[in-house]
Amino acid sequence: MFEWFKKKEKFTRIKFHEEEYIDDLEKCLWEIKDEYDLPTEEIVNVVQSKRKNLDRIHKILAKKNK
Repeated sequence: MFEWFKKKEKFTRIKFHEEEYIDDLEKCLWEIKDEYDLPTEEIVNVVQSKRKNLDRIHKILAKKNK
């Protein structure tokens, strides 16, 4: 059940511009960054982490459904 906790994958940085977002959550994060003057690196890290975790969840669910 918790196999994905054990696996440590190398984290590759995703290169994207501020205007490239794939959902409303990312869009809101960029708006919050502008509103509160947060460092861009922090938002980039959060967006990359969210994307990586969602990809991992989709892979696990795909294996489970087979």
